[in-house]
Amino acid sequence: MWRWLVLLLLVACTAPRVNAPMSSPGDNDDTRPVADTLTPETSPITLRRNPLADEYFWLRAKALEGEAPAPFEDALAAMQAIRADFAGDPTAWEDLEVPLGVVDHARELRRIYEDLPAAREVAGRSVPLRAHAVRLARAMEATEKDFRAGPFKDHAQAIASAAHDLTTSLLPHLDGVLAAIEADMAMPGLGVKLPLVVTLVSDAPYPGIFAADARGRASASFVRVRGLEGTSLVETVLHESLHAIDELTVRSPTAMNLLRGALTKRGMDETDPNVEMAVNTVTFAEAASLVRRYVDAHHRPMGESGFYTLYPPAPEIVAAWQRHLDGGEALDVTADAIAKAVAAQ
Repeated sequence: MWRWLVLLLLVACTAPRVNAPMSSPGDNDDTRPVADTLTPETSPITLRRNPLADEYFWLRAKALEGEAPAPFEDALAAMQAIRADFAGDPTAWEDLEVPLGVVDHARELRRIYEDLPAAREVAGRSVPLRAHAVRLARAMEATEKDFRAGPFKDHAQAIASAAHDLTTSLLPHLDGVLAAIEADMAMPGLGVKLPLVVTLVSDAPYPGIFAADARGRASASFVRVRGLEGTSLVETVLHESLHAIDELTVRSPTAMNLLRGALTKRGMDETDPNVEMAVNTVTFAEAASLVRRYVDAHHRPMGESGFYTLYPPAPEIVAAWQRHLDGGEALDVTADAIAKAVAAQ
């Protein structure tokens, strides 16, 4: 239950600078790069726009709605088949989504998918992985040109506008934000290679925040811009960046791993969904705090509109984390207080 909820709930100056030229909407040359970078080359958080990722997450949203316009019916059916088999474990999507952080074209994606295992276990049963993935990639190959000429024309502008807002509101403060993350989360040097890349997409299932990972080996982050603006968009991008950092430092002695250790001592290992929920509550609290400290002191944390009310220990977790940020508690004391709150639910 909690594991499903956390996946549902998570769910990262001048005009934007384009470092890689976009193909024209009707361009079907799958040898040219079509993803473009919407932030300066020196930014430690890179915002990216990619029509391939945009189509993929648009299809995920359409699979929830149950319909898609022509000629996307086959792609929708492929996505719905995946959703039906993956419903028991939302993290099963990660094998499909990691490549979307780096590839430009559906043909490239299909080649990667062709190397996936034939099946994977989801909620105690074996489901086809490779066949589902290749079917989807082939359908996206067939519609790639139509998507760029159709839905993506509108999506691209919305994404560029969001990136411009982030360039104005967040990027000027990133040096301070990243230094704070290092201190708050016990991450000297962050422990990851910069820049962190966040791909902005127009639409996605609610709330449209995804981090697909290979547990410390690779990470790809995606943030929906539809329905998000202002400091909520800033918090979402920071939340995703924190999630990516956590995934890439899963073997390091960070604050998050200290918390995982405290939870383990109270009988909750990584298979217990409370571990994921507690970690994500801290991530929400940290991201919101960073926005208040560096962007807007009056920002209302996004967790207050849903996440914190749906997970009973959340208020105590947030309070404990705030005591740590205020300098009143060491990390080990904070981790123990959070574990105690979770165990008492």
